[in-house]
Amino acid sequence: MSTAAKYHHLIPQTYMSPWANESGTLMIENINDPGVFHERNKENIGGVNDFHSIMAGMPICTEDDAELIFASLAPYSVLYDGKLLASPLDYNNYFWDFDNWKITRSNGSPVSKKKIKHLIDQVKIKDIEENWSIQYENKWNDILKHIQTTILSTSAKCVTAFEREYLTLFYTALDWRGFTTNCVFESEFKKIMDLFTDVEIPENERILPSLKTAAEEMRHYLLLKWYREFLNKSGVIYKEAKLSFSKTNFHFLIADGNIKFLTSDSPVFVYNRKDGTKMGLLPITPDILMVKGKCLDTKNFEKYYITQISDDAVRGYNDAIKNNATEFIIHPN
Repeated sequence: MSTAAKYHHLIPQTYMSPWANESGTLMIENINDPGVFHERNKENIGGVNDFHSIMAGMPICTEDDAELIFASLAPYSVLYDGKLLASPLDYNNYFWDFDNWKITRSNGSPVSKKKIKHLIDQVKIKDIEENWSIQYENKWNDILKHIQTTILSTSAKCVTAFEREYLTLFYTALDWRGFTTNCVFESEFKKIMDLFTDVEIPENERILPSLKTAAEEMRHYLLLKWYREFLNKSGVIYKEAKLSFSKTNFHFLIADGNIKFLTSDSPVFVYNRKDGTKMGLLPITPDILMVKGKCLDTKNFEKYYITQISDDAVRGYNDAIKNNATEFIIHPN
């Protein structure tokens, strides 16, 4: 069982820091209340309790997960529907009907299911949050300083590329981590679910309060599985990142005037330009916007281009950032 924090920031605190003041306060604009600003501390915004935790009954539980989650049942026998459940994975598969389990000691005496249920519910596997912190979040401050020092201190139009693999993986990690995830996945998943009648889950049976329907729960399980694999350098998301690394590069835009870049609860997204080309965007600081685009000439992997842009251009990108937000926009404070 992990000791990682319970409140999982889908938008990392370290990422939001450049938009905060010295006390860590952010200036927030809710998309449903445009033009009205609220101060929020970065510690308690942009997250959901146990969003990335693996818990009892989840179909993505591995054998190792199940052994940890159901360790309290090791001394006992569990009978369900007239059959003996033989392993922790069996416990996980039938956890949805825990009320109909019969739990007994070796002498046949019954065990308090209320106590056992409490013990099981306390175990939450948090390796996703631990691996995210170790591999990405803990390194971001150093990478950010490198970006700022390199990009803002030169008058040149390009610099030697640095940390390209990390930036590609970090970009990908944020793309799949936000309140809305990768746009292709969201579009394809919606097409599939539109073919079915969604089922609302009773409040007392929801794994997270925000997952109100069977489709939302299914989407959550799939994303957890893939994100966990990504952090273990395998699976769908990791393959996408490696493909991106071989075909794209970064261009840094600098807000050169009084208007600065915003960010939001969905900071990574695809921007469709008027000329039809597509590029990925990630605001880095109020002064810097990172753009990811196709790079067909591998020689260009060796450098990053830098462009200073006008207030009008920054406003255009900020409009796109606002339109992509799910719940809130973050203004420079």
